[in-house]
Amino acid sequence: MQIVIAIVFITGIVRGFSGFGSGMIIGPSTASFFGPQMALVMITIMDAIPTLTLVWGARRDVNWKELVPVIIGYAILAPLGIWLLVTGDATALRWFISISILIAVTILWSGWKYTGPRTSPVSFSFGGLGGFMGAAAALPGPAVLVYWLASTAKAINVRANMIYYLFLTDLIVIIGYIFADLYTMEGIVRGLLCVPGYFIGIQIGTKFFSGASDATYRRVAFIMILVAAITSLPLLDTLFSR
Repeated sequence: MQIVIAIVFITGIVRGFSGFGSGMIIGPSTASFFGPQMALVMITIMDAIPTLTLVWGARRDVNWKELVPVIIGYAILAPLGIWLLVTGDATALRWFISISILIAVTILWSGWKYTGPRTSPVSFSFGGLGGFMGAAAALPGPAVLVYWLASTAKAINVRANMIYYLFLTDLIVIIGYIFADLYTMEGIVRGLLCVPGYFIGIQIGTKFFSGASDATYRRVAFIMILVAAITSLPLLDTLFSR
């Protein structure tokens, strides 16, 4: 558990700096110790309350016109992701988590820019994909990040959109997990144990962001996410004695 708490602290720094990344880092690493279901329950517990500090600070920089259809799409397809989480194979889910992250980071780091239309239906579609991946694997971010980071939007606006997107989708997933009976006392306690370190990390990361350029913002976030995806591959369980 000490290793997980250390990972969560580092993740808090990334979350405070970038506005995203918690599921991509904590999800695969925690799933390798406790299994996907326990890991995702822990993430919802530890992420809900500390994120409120980010939500308040980013309120003036959100683009609601882009955010609302994404949230609607997420809410519609999240139940499909919850079904996969409940019925799917644990090892297969871990592979799905890690490979999805690697694909997303490769696309983002390549510098590819989405030049297609940015209408409500398009935003809805990316949100729907985020809903499926978010509920099944704690990965609400990659699909939407490909959409927003591959644009010409400034880092401060992308960060604000992601903060509100992840906060609102956390609430949707929590409701879904309650109905799916995924919450256990063990998962809740472990999630609460991670909250203090995560909260402190968020405060540190937020201070780092205030002096960072757009290029630095993207570079640091991608590196941290890529490392987490590689080291959490089931193939490396023997190397890390998991």
